[in-house]
Amino acid sequence: MLTITRNAKVSKASKSIASTPNEIRLSDAEIARRVVAIRSGWSIAERVRRRREADKRFLDLIDSLSACEAA
Repeated sequence: MLTITRNAKVSKASKSIASTPNEIRLSDAEIARRVVAIRSGWSIAERVRRRREADKRFLDLIDSLSACEAA
């Protein structure tokens, strides 16, 4: 879970939602907006490099899961 800290005082109602008084949960839309903002600064070469790394990690995960299932 991604969190963001804030300086404002937290009421008792929001304490039950957040794990600590200084953390709030981000919405899916806010997370998506931040991801797009970060990606917009990447060059094409950086995007290709990151995509290849993600594909490699995914294949490693599938291999690990297959190995666990076979055991």
